[in-house]
Amino acid sequence: MSNRMFTFKSKWIALLAGVALITSPVLAGESGALLDVLIRKGIITDQEAEDIRADLSRESQEFVISSVSGGKATNSIALSGRMQLQYAGLSTDQNVAATSQFFLRRIYFGVKAGVGADWTANLNYDFSGGNFDKAYMEWSGYAGGTPIALDFGLRKVNLGYEETMSSGSLKSIERSPVTRFFVEPNNGRRLGAASYRIGAYLEGGDVNARKAKTSGFFFGAAATNPQRTETTGDGSVDGSKSSGSSANNTVALWADAGYTSMFSGGKLKVGAGVGFLPDQGGVKNTALGQGYDMNVFSLYGDLTMGKFNLAGEYLSASVDSGAAVGKDASPSGYWIQPSFALTEKIEAVARFSSVDADGRGVKISDGVRSSPAAKTGQKLEEIFIGMTYTFVPDGMKWQLGYTDSKLSDGASENGSGIRSQMQIDF
Repeated sequence: MSNRMFTFKSKWIALLAGVALITSPVLAGESGALLDVLIRKGIITDQEAEDIRADLSRESQEFVISSVSGGKATNSIALSGRMQLQYAGLSTDQNVAATSQFFLRRIYFGVKAGVGADWTANLNYDFSGGNFDKAYMEWSGYAGGTPIALDFGLRKVNLGYEETMSSGSLKSIERSPVTRFFVEPNNGRRLGAASYRIGAYLEGGDVNARKAKTSGFFFGAAATNPQRTETTGDGSVDGSKSSGSSANNTVALWADAGYTSMFSGGKLKVGAGVGFLPDQGGVKNTALGQGYDMNVFSLYGDLTMGKFNLAGEYLSASVDSGAAVGKDASPSGYWIQPSFALTEKIEAVARFSSVDADGRGVKISDGVRSSPAAKTGQKLEEIFIGMTYTFVPDGMKWQLGYTDSKLSDGASENGSGIRSQMQIDF
């Protein structure tokens, strides 16, 4: 009896001593070795060691969070980051220099802080692009029993399904030519009609339905500045400093709604979005603020069945005097992307995209990032075929793909090449 009691007490004394040593910030690095010794001595089992590691990990995180809190009302801080190294080897059949470059596509560092019971601060900075990916304050609560969130600051509007996807989850490495034509900065051809805006946002319904994690409806609305925000400098410029024009001194309005259905073996998400952008129309990008408006529309679907996924979107716009003074333009286009998980680590993907500029003009470089271009036509098509190899789920992956593009209607030019990307998330 005494020997059993001695063994029992010795075991828990050793455990308490081990925990004390492991939780010490100075000796934290020795925790793994100490637990291994206790296992070899037969003092604790493998499962008991794993339980201790899990408990200590949670306690360590709580300790760090409490010690870095910036204010009395701050109750949590979460840090995140992403790095993407990309290679682009692209050329066309015209006499222009080819692209063959490695570059840092994104270097994100993010912070999310809980302030009180209902408020959070959300910051995500891209050191590669020199701009914020998000910088807004959010209040979460209920309105008549419906969950809602109110965001105030800089983020993406809910228009353009592919554009609102996380950059870390893009299966075709870069967004499609039609998405880029509609949302990238207005260069006289592209529309600049979505993506980053500063304003006030409402999101309602089931947030997990918007994320396609549960069945349910979701909806949103926003009132923002009409211009796309490109840099941190842009974000701090008010209308009175915008060259004395009325180009940016209006309010754009946005709305979207959708539904996710979860079923045995898969899920389906569908939705639509619309944007009204006063004074953002006109020919090229020289008529902003002159009374020419632009409206944009998106309709999308995303179906998953087992290892197979099929996603796609249709985008259209009406641009007052978008082709020439007195001649409106109605650009449109679509993308469709099937993918299939060949193994737990390898996923194959293909995507077809088509753009009709309807008089505004389009270059291959407007739709295919990093591509050289010489001519301007009215229609652009691209085929992308590639694969993703996952080293660490939700942590580390490598992507490789081949792109083939064709410009037509007014001018002819063909482009092709490879694109590859390494990505790590933390």
